[in-house]
Amino acid sequence: MEVHIHIRPADAADAVRLSEIAFAAKAYWKYPAEWLEKWRTQLTIAERDIEDDTVVKLTVGVEIAGFYMLREDAGKLWLEHLWVEPRFIGRGLGRKLFEHAVENAGETTFAAIYIESDPNAEGFYAAMGAERVGESRSELDGTVRELPLMEFKLKGRKKGTHI
Repeated sequence: MEVHIHIRPADAADAVRLSEIAFAAKAYWKYPAEWLEKWRTQLTIAERDIEDDTVVKLTVGVEIAGFYMLREDAGKLWLEHLWVEPRFIGRGLGRKLFEHAVENAGETTFAAIYIESDPNAEGFYAAMGAERVGESRSELDGTVRELPLMEFKLKGRKKGTHI
């Protein structure tokens, strides 16, 4: 039996499920439970996010298995979220979502997509063609965290231009 994969815009009614996926995918990296709770707000997708930003879901059959969010902030286009339900990790769905995000971004006037990556996801984004252009540092419970800042250049545009 063939399983159908579809990628399409998320609906406001998907917000709770998308938040569950984001939280489960972050937990996949074995972060302490206290940290996950501190990140809950960042990992929560609100109906407003779906209405205001570009939020796209990937379904396997009828089940939502992943999603991404593109958001404009401070004149840049950010890949704010890209998560895959842990039991679907390793099946190429993250790649499909990233490629779809790039297609979507290619229809905008932005020259690049920027990503503040989880350290565990840096290799994935690098494999997709993003380059590390800096880092963002923060402290959580006495631990300094360095988050890679990455840039994926959209073809045919000069670095840093927003037409």
